[in-house]
Formats: sequence, C-alpha cells, structure tokens
Amino acid sequence: MRFVLGLAVLALGGGMLYLYYGKVVPLEKVVRDLYEENTRLIKQIPVGGEKTTEITEDKTVLRMPSDSIFMPGSTELSPRGKRILDDLVKDLKKSGFNQVHVAVYTDKSPVKSNRDRYPTNWELAAVRATSIVRYLISRGLPPEKMVAVSYGDSRARGTSAADRIVEFRIF
Repeated sequence: MRFVLGLAVLALGGGMLYLYYGKVVPLEKVVRDLYEENTRLIKQIPVGGEKTTEITEDKTVLRMPSDSIFMPGSTELSPRGKRILDDLVKDLKKSGFNQVHVAVYTDKSPVKSNRDRYPTNWELAAVRATSIVRYLISRGLPPEKMVAVSYGDSRARGTSAADRIVEFRIF
C-alpha cells in the first residue's frame, strides 16, 4: 500500500527519519523528492502569459492569467485551458495530494456581457471557479478533494490583466 506517513517521524541516532512510502528514509530525501515533484509540476504549465509559483512547506500555489484558461469574457473553458487542466490532472494523479483549492480573481471592470447571468465580478469568478472544479472532477479527480473559491474583484488593484488570475493551491 503506497501512502506517505509524513507525520511518522522517528529520531534514530540523532538523524530525522520519516516513514515514506513504506520505507524509513532521511528527512532530507523526503524534502528533496517533494521539491523535485513540485518543480516538475511547475514546468508542465504551458507558456503564455505571466505565471507565478510559490512553494511552501504545506502547499504549492500556481497562478496564471484567467485568459489562459477561459474564452475572453466567458465562463467557457478554452481548448488551451482544457489542455492546461488535463496536464495538471495527470500530474496531480501521479503526485498524490490532499486537496486542491481553485481560486478565481477578476479585475475591477464591470461585467459587460451576460450581465443578467453575472451581475457582478463575484458571480463571474464563482462560475469560473466551479467550471474548473467540475472539469477536474470529470477527469477523475475526487470531488471531496476539490474546493472552488471566488474572490471576484475584492482584491483587485484596478483593471489590469494582472488582477485576472486563476490560482491553484495544492495541498
């Protein structure tokens, strides 16, 4: 049975060891393996637009422009967006993860099209976040590990494309 018991720390001979995939290994190897896996995931994101990555002890955060995933002014996933998400799904299935939070942010520009369906940026971002989560689930990721978050324009600085992002927090 392959699973990480990261909490099972053993202090043997003064060295920190973890029970990792059923084997006792040095803590340094566990951290190195996680760093290499996160680096590999980051490299899988297709080029196009400003993307950023943050790796901390408990999560990896991938940020990319929402234009990379959605048709402009729409909640419909673009063909390119589906390819990005398909690559992410493959990597998530291989890596083993606890939870994925999909957070969508918009800029402060008022919604222009489909205003009857999305009266504010908050509703637009909410539908975009759930569209991504539904797509990830349709590709085999477990629904109980998915979270959709809408920030709308609540954290936007203006009308810049830098404010229109999708963020994947992988725990």
